[in-house]
Amino acid sequence: RSSAASDVYKRQNYLKIDSVPEYEDGWQPVLDSLRNGQFFLTTGEILIPEFSINNKESGQTLKQSPRLSKARLKADLEWTYPLSRMEIVTGDGDNIYRERIDLSDTQEFENQSFDLKTDLSNRNWVRLEIWDIANNGAFTQPIWIK
Repeated sequence: RSSAASDVYKRQNYLKIDSVPEYEDGWQPVLDSLRNGQFFLTTGEILIPEFSINNKESGQTLKQSPRLSKARLKADLEWTYPLSRMEIVTGDGDNIYRERIDLSDTQEFENQSFDLKTDLSNRNWVRLEIWDIANNGAFTQPIWIK
């Protein structure tokens, strides 16, 4: 098996659901979480238990307004190796933008809550990426802006 194929098995999706569904109850909670974009992808060393912007979560929609020039991003993170950076990734339909935040002052086996301001004026979507010093990563699904 190629290294590209084996690398695929190292990533995990974490679904935002209340509990693990029982087999006999069916897959509906899993399907709903996936359909609604309420999950994040990780290599396993970084977790994003909570992520929101102006109280909207992944898969939800923010209304475009002057308040988005100072949008409030909140994220709870847990990690194994010291972090390298956080990137707030946005798009306007033509371009992709990355706001990089240095996290090189973190230590191994920590967790932290972040409360940041970011400018989402004239953007169509936003998501969050976190990377550690070993280049392990985690990222959210987008929050849409209309």
